[in-house]
Amino acid sequence: MLRCLTEEKKPLIASNCDEASTRTLSRSHKLFCPNCEGVVRYNKGNVKNPYFSHVNLECEYIGSEPETPSHIQGKQLLYDWLKSKFPTAYIEYEVHIPETGQIVDVYVKHRDGEFADRTWAFEFQHSLISTSAWEERHNLYESADIQDFWFFDKRKFMKFSAARDNTDARKRSDLEKTVFRTTGLVYFLDLDTSELTIDFNFIESPETKIIRGIRRTQTFTYHSPMEHSVTMSAIKTRKNKKYGYVVLISESLEEKMKNRLNHIYYMLERKEQEQKSALYRERLREKGIFSRTTYGVEFAECFKLILKDHNGSLTYKDPYEDEEDAGYDKELAELKEDIINLEVIEFFDKYKILIDTSIRNIADYSQLKENEILNLKILTYFAYPSDFKRVGFLKEQGSLSLKDYLTSKYKKKIEMAQYVYENHKDVLDWLITRSNDWINERLRHSKLSLRMYNQKPTPTDYAIMFKELNGIEEVEVVIQQIKDQIINYKFELDDIDFDD
Repeated sequence: MLRCLTEEKKPLIASNCDEASTRTLSRSHKLFCPNCEGVVRYNKGNVKNPYFSHVNLECEYIGSEPETPSHIQGKQLLYDWLKSKFPTAYIEYEVHIPETGQIVDVYVKHRDGEFADRTWAFEFQHSLISTSAWEERHNLYESADIQDFWFFDKRKFMKFSAARDNTDARKRSDLEKTVFRTTGLVYFLDLDTSELTIDFNFIESPETKIIRGIRRTQTFTYHSPMEHSVTMSAIKTRKNKKYGYVVLISESLEEKMKNRLNHIYYMLERKEQEQKSALYRERLREKGIFSRTTYGVEFAECFKLILKDHNGSLTYKDPYEDEEDAGYDKELAELKEDIINLEVIEFFDKYKILIDTSIRNIADYSQLKENEILNLKILTYFAYPSDFKRVGFLKEQGSLSLKDYLTSKYKKKIEMAQYVYENHKDVLDWLITRSNDWINERLRHSKLSLRMYNQKPTPTDYAIMFKELNGIEEVEVVIQQIKDQIINYKFELDDIDFDD
C-alpha cells in the first residue's frame, strides 16, 4: 500500500514522505492502515519503491491485492497521471468505500468542472482475477454510483498466439471479453514504457491449412488497427453528455474509435432501458395490487388494459411503437414514468379519474352504438373502443362524458351530417332501397371518400357518410352527382359483364 495514517490521522504517502521520521514511527508501531486501522510498517530498499505493508494480515476488504512491486508501480503511474490531469480534484490512494466494502487503488472525487460531483475508481490489476470476481467488484462500484476504470498489467494479461505466421493474433481470455462487453473498452498499462493500449476493435481471420493430409481451419483474432498504444501523457477523457459515462481516448486513435464509441452509447442506452424495465415491473406490481384491493377487479383490469402493448404485454417500452409514429401515445409514456417515480397514493390521486373515465366510456359507447338518433349515432364514427385505453384520448376528454366530449370536438362534422339528413332525406331513403355494392360502385365515380361499409345501411348511416366533406357547397355538388349518376342513372348494355 502507498498510503497510511499516523496516530494524529495525518496521511503519509510512501513515495514522498520523510524516510527518517517515517522509519521511526514504523518501529514504534505508530503507522496505521487507513481502512482497517491495522498496524503497518514502512518498507524501502535499494530495488523496490517504498511502500507500507500490514504487520500481521492484509486488509480483508474487497479489492485488496498483495502489494507486489508491479502493483505499487501501476498505482503510482495512475495517481501521477490523474494528479496532472485533474489538479482540482480530490485524488487519493487506497480509499475505503463504506457502501461496498471495497478499497480503491486510486480514488477520484471531482469538485468542479465538467465532471463535478462525479466519483471514479481507478484499479490497476496485476494479479490474476476471475471473471466472476471482476463482475462482483464492477457491480459494487456501479451500485455506489462510482465509475470504475480497470487497467490490466500489459506484460501479464495481454497474450498473443504462438502459431507460426500468426504471432500478432491475440489470445483473449474470458476476463478480457467480459470487460470489453460490459464497459466497451479494455485498457492495458505497460509499466516499462508508461504506454496505454486501448482495445476497441477486433477482426477475425479464419485460416485453413493442410496438416498431415487433413484440412483444418483455425480462426485468429487481431486488433484493428494493429498499433493502438499511446503514452499516458497523450490520453484524454471523453464524456457522454446524456449518461456522464467517461472513456479514455487519444487524438491519434479518436477517429478509429468512432464506431466503438457509438456502440458504447447504444450499450448505455440499452442498459438504461433494462434497468428502467426492471424497476417498472417492480413498481407496476405494487400499484396493480393496490388498485385491485382498493378499487376492485374491474378497475384493476381497466388499468391493465390501458398499459398493455400491441402484443398484450405489460412492458416499460412497447417494441412496436416509435416516437415518430403518428399514433404514438406520448401521454402513455409519461404515465409509465409516473408508475416508476410516483408513490402509490400520489399516482392514483393523479390517474384514478382517467381510469374511471375509461370504464364509463365503454358502457356509454355501447348505448351510442345502438341509438338511431343521428347526432348520437354519428359519435361512434369518431371514436373506437381502442381509444378508451389511450391515455392521450382520456386526458383530452377530461371530466366530460363521452357524448359531450365527442359532440364538442366534432361539432362541424355532426352539423354536416344533420344538414344532409334534414335537407336530402328523400335521397337517403332512395339509397337504402338499392344494393349496397352497386351504390358503392356508383359512389366511387362521384367521391372516393363516400363509401358505405355497413351491409344494411339506414338513412342515418348514409347521412353520416357526408361528415368528411368540406362544406355545404360540396355537399350540394355531391348530392346532385348522386341524383344524376345513381338515382337517374340509365341502364346501358355496356354495364353488363359478359365474363360472369
